[in-house]
Amino acid sequence: MAQSIEVLILAAGAASRFGSAKQLISYHGKPLLQHCIDKANAICLGRVSVVLGANREQIEPQISGAKIIHNNHWQQGLGASIATGVASIDHHSNGLLILLADQITLTTEDLKLLLDAFDGSNTVSAYYAGRRGVPAIFPQSLYADLTALSGDSGAKAVLQRGDISLVEIDLPQAVMDIDTPEDWAQFLDSIQ
Repeated sequence: MAQSIEVLILAAGAASRFGSAKQLISYHGKPLLQHCIDKANAICLGRVSVVLGANREQIEPQISGAKIIHNNHWQQGLGASIATGVASIDHHSNGLLILLADQITLTTEDLKLLLDAFDGSNTVSAYYAGRRGVPAIFPQSLYADLTALSGDSGAKAVLQRGDISLVEIDLPQAVMDIDTPEDWAQFLDSIQ
């Protein structure tokens, strides 16, 4: 059954540990964030939104192919970005795929694995480093819970609940995210 899935890419943070707007690191001639948008559009064309906050004036002109959602409370953390993003998506959709802009090693095929496991009412989560995390797909029935998130507790709080039907997909490559210049150097070394 074809599901109507919205995609929310979280890219509102200041990247303080990186020292500059990591969303704009150039990789194969495109900003890091644009790579994430392109992967999302490959599976959910026209249903991709990006939450921007810090450095948004710098980032927004350099990306395309996504609806931009401004989070004026980005300093409050990931939970605030998720709540702002979920409030702005199509609430008639069956599910919401939440992605982080800096999980560079994830592929379109990885995201398809999540989509294939989503039945419209379950939650599908990546599993890596011994725990559940994003990327993850949340059913419409959990939108209110996601909108209620605040502070720096992100979607993991919802993923840990025992009262939801959840499928875990083993995605060890999701562990790689870019937080520091050293992470970026390590990623570049890993693909040599």
